[in-house]
Amino acid sequence: MGGDGAARPRAHPLPPGRVPELPRARGRGAWPLGRGARPGAAGGLSVADLPRSAAKPGVNPLVIAVLVSFGTLFEALNSTALSVALNTTAGNLGATAEESDGLITGYLVANAAVMPLSGWAATYFGRKPYFIFCVILFTLTSVLCAMAWSIESLLVFRVLQGAAAAGNASSESSIIADSFPPEKRGQGFAIYGMAVVVGPTLGPVFGGWATDEYSWTLIFWLNVPMGILAAIGCWLLIEDKPPIIEESKKRRAAGLGAVDWIGAGLAIVGLAALTIVLDQGQSEDWFGSSMITAATIVSVATLLILPFWERFRRDPILDFTLFRNPNFALSFVLLFGVGCVLFGGTSLYPLWLQQSFGYTATDAGLALGFGGLAVFLLMPAAGGLTGKVATRHLVAIGFSIMAVGLFMTVRVYEDYSFFQLSLVRIGQTIGVSMLFVPLQSHAFIGVPGRSSEQVAAFMNLARNLGGSVGTALGVTLLERNRQSYREDLVGYANPFRDEYAQAVEAYGGEQAFNRVIEEQATLLAYENLFFVYGVVALVGVLIAMMLRGKPTGKEQG
Repeated sequence: MGGDGAARPRAHPLPPGRVPELPRARGRGAWPLGRGARPGAAGGLSVADLPRSAAKPGVNPLVIAVLVSFGTLFEALNSTALSVALNTTAGNLGATAEESDGLITGYLVANAAVMPLSGWAATYFGRKPYFIFCVILFTLTSVLCAMAWSIESLLVFRVLQGAAAAGNASSESSIIADSFPPEKRGQGFAIYGMAVVVGPTLGPVFGGWATDEYSWTLIFWLNVPMGILAAIGCWLLIEDKPPIIEESKKRRAAGLGAVDWIGAGLAIVGLAALTIVLDQGQSEDWFGSSMITAATIVSVATLLILPFWERFRRDPILDFTLFRNPNFALSFVLLFGVGCVLFGGTSLYPLWLQQSFGYTATDAGLALGFGGLAVFLLMPAAGGLTGKVATRHLVAIGFSIMAVGLFMTVRVYEDYSFFQLSLVRIGQTIGVSMLFVPLQSHAFIGVPGRSSEQVAAFMNLARNLGGSVGTALGVTLLERNRQSYREDLVGYANPFRDEYAQAVEAYGGEQAFNRVIEEQATLLAYENLFFVYGVVALVGVLIAMMLRGKPTGKEQG
């Protein structure tokens, strides 16, 4: 008994090595540490006890990372494979090449429109049911695409496929983030990063082979067995923990009337219009086209209104308050830059090899593949360093390596061998292994678990939007610089100059000489483009130095 009259509980000594079981936390939103939790791991939790982990008891989170990453792998492979088979697809369906372009644009528009909504949808319907639904929808639409009877029907099925792919992408990131302790997330995102890089790399090779040897429909049929296995695996190995179930119940209990329909509409219309501008701008002569001008006005207006509208919503479709977190905001900007350089270069590098070096689509894809293979092999090492080395150091090194590789492309000549051109691509992309994994992990620092789906949606939006901007920028600069360099070179083709007569004779005629001028202009235009990408990478180095900390249990919100 103390002097205040209050009884104190008697202390009982514990045998050596015994740890007292902590009492269950009470109160709204509380979650117990759980039996067997290890202090110091993810804030006192073992992997099995992470309150939002998607892994069922006894399932290694690495297995979950591999399982959910399969979706990204086949979605990326499918889209890039179809891009090299468009002419064949259009011919088989009795359509023109221009009509077949809609198969890519429709997919991108649907993907961009659904991507920002997928975080909200995963919470509303439950992450596991929503993810499995998207896997099944992607699989079914793949069947429909393979059985399409006209270009119009294929376009409709591709739009549905793009919507399903967007839902998968965001859920995959949040599942990985929640299934690993913060200091070990790099391991999960390394596996995810392999899928992000390998899919677009293998896609053109597979698409060319499938089209030449079998049929373009094989591109879609391949998704079916993989989709079935993924759906079964997710059903057996993934679960929604109580905190996620409770959040889902609360959101559904509020009813559809509480849904931010205006915010959803602004996001869908704005991003869809922006995707049309970026994808069709160059072919439609940008603002010389009334369609592009109108789409630009709509996109700018809706995307400027969106964050102001969402600011005053209790349950916004897109939580822009996340940008108050500098870790998240900087990761978003830097991942946008990664998408710009990586996917822009991935789209245009094979074309460069075909146009300037006379490669076939298959050979160009193989040269591209060596860059992807290098990233694939180094990604696990980057995953191991994430959480141990400061993120700014990893990201700055990654962007520096990328910049050097891109600047070296300026010194490429027409007599380069396949091996040399493969090394050039490795130099351009090898730095990505030090970028994707740390940035994906860093974005979750200081973010509460209930916002993980929102973070995942924004990060995927940054990467995809960056890729669209990088590709649009590349195509535009390429065409304009090609014309500019051609005009400069033609100035030397003066029939009154002795050098011109000698060159015409050396190349076997005026027509052959003009073809050489065109090839030179194309080579210089591509080299200039990769130099611009290198400048973007250098800017990334400067921004990376503003990052603070690293993904650890102590720094996690």
